[in-house]
Amino acid sequence: MRLRRITAAGRCAALVLVMCALAGCGEGYVIVPAILNVTGITDQSKGPLLSDVTGLLRHESFEDLGRYDEMISLQKQMDTPEDVKARELARLYRERTYLKDSSHLRVIWSDYSNEAEDKSDLRYTPPDSRFIELSIYEERPGGFSAAGQQFYDRFFTALQQRYGTAVVVAKTPPVANEAEYRRITRKNAIFGAIDLFIAVLLPLAVTGPLSNLILRKRVVSRWVKRLIFVVANTWLVAPLPFQGGFIFEFPGPNLLAFPWTYLGFYKTVAPFAAISFPCAALVCVVISPFLFKPLATPTQLITDQPA
Repeated sequence: MRLRRITAAGRCAALVLVMCALAGCGEGYVIVPAILNVTGITDQSKGPLLSDVTGLLRHESFEDLGRYDEMISLQKQMDTPEDVKARELARLYRERTYLKDSSHLRVIWSDYSNEAEDKSDLRYTPPDSRFIELSIYEERPGGFSAAGQQFYDRFFTALQQRYGTAVVVAKTPPVANEAEYRRITRKNAIFGAIDLFIAVLLPLAVTGPLSNLILRKRVVSRWVKRLIFVVANTWLVAPLPFQGGFIFEFPGPNLLAFPWTYLGFYKTVAPFAAISFPCAALVCVVISPFLFKPLATPTQLITDQPA
C-alpha cells in the first residue's frame, strides 16, 4: 500500500512538471510601434503641446498614467552600474504613458526638447531640432489591426491640423498580418488555458483533501457535501493576478486575498476573475463525483463476497 502511494505521488509530480513545461511553450512576439515626432519644440511650446496631446487622447478614452514614479524609485535603489542607472533614469524621466486598455493601445510621450538628451537608442534618424516623440503601440501580434490603424489616422490628422509640417512621421504603423495574429493568438490561448489549469490544481491539491476530510465528518447528504466542496474550493483556489513587486504579477489562489474585504482589488481583477472562477468551478465539479461516496453496509459487504 505504501509503495502504491509513493508511486501515485511520483506520477502526480511528473504530471505537474510536464504541465509546467507545456505551459511555458507559448509564443512571444515583438510589438513594433508607429512613431510621430513633433519638431521645433521650445520651452514655451512644450506645455501647450502636452495639453493638446492629453486632450486628444482623453477624447479617445485613454487614461493618463503620467510618469512611472514607482519604477523610478525602484531603479534608484537597484545596485546597477552608474552609467546604466543614469541612462535608464533619463529614459523614465522623459517618458509619459497613456493607456486604453480595452483596445490594447498605448501612447508614450518622450521628451527630447533638451538637446543634451541621449538619442543613441533611437532606431531612426532623429530630427535636427528639438522634438517630442510620440510612440503608438497596439499590444497585439501581427501588426496594427484595422481599429488600431483608424486610431493612428485620427490622431495623426488631429496633430497635423494643429501643428502642420512640424508633425513628422518617423515610423508608419506595421502592416497587419492576420495569419500571424490568428496563429499566435490561438497558440497562446491554448497554453494560457494550461497555465490557468495548473494555477487551479496546485492550491486545490492542498485545500481539496482538507475540505474533504472536514466534510466527511459532517452528517449531511453526500450531494450537500459535494455542493459545499465545489463552492468552497472554487472560492479558495480560483487564480487571480497578484502584484509580486513593481514590475511583475503572478497568478495566485484567491485564498491569498484573505480576508477578502478589499473590494477595489476585485474590481481591478474582474476581467481575469470572469474567466478564472468558472474554470475553477468546472475543475471542482469534475472532481466532486469521486468524493463522499456512501459507505458500504455490513449486508453489502457480505453480499459482495465471492461464494
